[in-house]
Amino acid sequence: MNGWGHFTETLRTALASIWAHRMRSALTTLGIIIGVGSVIAVVNLTKGLEGRIMADVRQEGTHTFFVSSWVPYSRFKTARVRRMPMDVQTIREIREVMPQVTLASPQVTIWVPQMLVKAGGITRRISYLTAVDENGLDLSNRELACGRNFTATDRATRAPLAILGAQIAEDLGVTEASLGRHLTVNGQTLELVGILKKHGEIPFMPTQEGDEDSAMWGPDGMFFVPYGSLRELARPGAFDSPFWRLQVDSRMPVKEAEESLRRNLRRIRGLKGDDADNFMLESNEKAVAQVEKIGKTLMTASGAMVGISLLVGGIGVMNIMLVSVTERTREIGVRKALGARRRHILFQFLIEATVLCVSGGIIGTLLGLAFGSVLSQVLMKHVGGVPVWAFLSALIVPAAVGLGFGLYPAARAAKLDPIEALRYE
Repeated sequence: MNGWGHFTETLRTALASIWAHRMRSALTTLGIIIGVGSVIAVVNLTKGLEGRIMADVRQEGTHTFFVSSWVPYSRFKTARVRRMPMDVQTIREIREVMPQVTLASPQVTIWVPQMLVKAGGITRRISYLTAVDENGLDLSNRELACGRNFTATDRATRAPLAILGAQIAEDLGVTEASLGRHLTVNGQTLELVGILKKHGEIPFMPTQEGDEDSAMWGPDGMFFVPYGSLRELARPGAFDSPFWRLQVDSRMPVKEAEESLRRNLRRIRGLKGDDADNFMLESNEKAVAQVEKIGKTLMTASGAMVGISLLVGGIGVMNIMLVSVTERTREIGVRKALGARRRHILFQFLIEATVLCVSGGIIGTLLGLAFGSVLSQVLMKHVGGVPVWAFLSALIVPAAVGLGFGLYPAARAAKLDPIEALRYE
């Protein structure tokens, strides 16, 4: 019999042995199935989260920068920071020295405890209002389902108008037919001029169904008013130092734009040398980097998890293979007496261990792919998919585990003395 014939015969014998003890074989692979399934599900979820956030970032644009006078507390502990407002004059000076800044849009969040919104006979409690100018919705990637956007005139006259997110509009029972009607917010009357398209929940932050007075979070629960409106409800000074969105010409590299903005902001605000920044400057590119960092952390955690599961699964495979060697001692003796060599016995038991582990890897991959896809769709409304390297790892790593943990039982079987094996009862 040639080499190929030996291989096929050994493979057939190994598969027949696995099938003869299929329940035991299935239980043996559980550790492998759980380990591989877990890592595939985590990879799928991570890619889904990245895809959802990346889609939002791409729509908003990588050349959008966020500027405010807010400074993290950690900066106060390491340096002396001189507080200054991020006012209209500062942004005007920035645009004068950086003509690449094509749009600048202020935004103020008006927080009021127990804020009540009333539309007809329906009353809801919200946590905050968002005041934006005529460019605010476009720069924050908010699309109108019906109605109109705010205008420069609305901002200049501080018109009492409102644009609602899809969820809060639904909760208040307002539709396209309601445009032009009036709402009241803590006794202030506003005209409804627009309703936004449904955006979807923030990943891992679902809204609370059934709670009529729950604070609305996420893009579908936002309540917009023209910049400057309802100023009396805001905290003192809120409109003197708003949060700003700056859009830079896409032909200017993001890194160069950020460095230029930071340099000019420091000069305009009188900062010199080693003075700490007394402002916040962020970009969507940094958000992308943070998402990628989270993804790598999750991948590392899932790698540790799958390593433990595969170790447990490998020990289980070794244990079952040792039991199999003991049970089949007489069979091994007969095969050796009929001319089977050590390498044939070794190869047979290695194939059995490897087939068990690879089968577990395939089943785990299918289960992890299905489970991860369902969770991604439910939590993120976005299916991330699994990269090729994860599929290859799901086959190669279990195969390596099978070879590694199956080697000792296989070597033990190959070393059995045929005469002693034939006498074994």
